[in-house]
Amino acid sequence: MGSLASLQACGELYMGGQPTEADLEALAARGVRRVINLRKDGEFKDYDERSRARALGLEYVTLQFSTPEELTDAVLARSRELLKQSSERGTLLHCGSGNRVGALWLAHRTLDMGLAWEDALREAQAVGLKNQAYTERIRAYVESARR
Repeated sequence: MGSLASLQACGELYMGGQPTEADLEALAARGVRRVINLRKDGEFKDYDERSRARALGLEYVTLQFSTPEELTDAVLARSRELLKQSSERGTLLHCGSGNRVGALWLAHRTLDMGLAWEDALREAQAVGLKNQAYTERIRAYVESARR
């Protein structure tokens, strides 16, 4: 991520790629109280993010996936639940680049906030969604949830 300027913000929710230690400190100072990490153990080795977040008093949640096949209905349901709470508790949602974050954002915006698919897709792409397979996985999930 490099700096907070590269994050997308929606109310009390900050979204993007991997935060630095300084980013975590700055976000904690802004009122963020929860970090949701989508990266798998071992993907990031620059510092111990979980320990640093906890030292800052932040709740640390992991929803690990790295492929569309691992983006299960259970992961999507849990992410939507957490995203609904982001207005009550400042939250950072991150992965490595924003790609996985965008996928979760797409599901949340369409199903929980009623945004039209194309509008939500544009937002998700602005957050970092690039992988077409994630987009198709979310499309199938949304269609299934609307039945």
